Amino acid sequence: MNRIKTILIEDEPIARGRLEKLVSKLGLIEILGVFESPLQAIDILRQQEVDLILSDIDMPEMDGITFLKGLAHPPFVVFITGHYEYAVDGFELDVIDYILKPLLTEERLIKAIEKVQKAILFSRRGPQGERKAIKIKDRNKTIFIDPTDIFYLKAWGDYIQIYTLEGMQTLLSTMKDMEAELPWDMFARMHRSYIVNIKQIKGVEASKVILKNGTELGIGLQYRSQLFAKMGLI
Repeated sequence: MNRIKTILIEDEPIARGRLEKLVSKLGLIEILGVFESPLQAIDILRQQEVDLILSDIDMPEMDGITFLKGLAHPPFVVFITGHYEYAVDGFELDVIDYILKPLLTEERLIKAIEKVQKAILFSRRGPQGERKAIKIKDRNKTIFIDPTDIFYLKAWGDYIQIYTLEGMQTLLSTMKDMEAELPWDMFARMHRSYIVNIKQIKGVEASKVILKNGTELGIGLQYRSQLFAKMGLI
């Protein structure tokens, strides 16, 4: 992936210097500009392609939320601020991440940039226009998952457990909603409680599948024909 073209916005000199120092250590980031206020950043957004804004929220001339709402086609945004109460507003605007200033470290910033990478992956299309990642809204956050990394999804009450190469994460969602988001040619409902990535299936028996990670999942009777047809077995 190319370096992420980024601008920094922070009105406090000490905090601005610390942020620039941390970002400069990350080889994935190309800093296009460092600004004291959102108003100073408007010209560069008009003149250059910007992938990411790292910004404070509570600033005297214009706050970060108002600034973001005023952008017709905003880049991806990570807010870095001392005010937790802005989090809900930020996530409603699809902000990628929200870092409290006392918790800002190189490690925490790297985690945020990893989320940005997935977001950029989602926004780009393959040669046939297929999505490279799926975008999922989960309560007060937006997450991006590469579908090829998913082994299977499991219904768990009002939640969905997604088992991936990186581990398991739990989302507030439904199986129906997840089916609508997942690439139809890659995933199949195989049980009332399971959606499986057919490309992660290592073996199939009459009543179960064995995944490449060793997990065995039972096949629901009403879903068997649908699963086998999608796998080309009937």
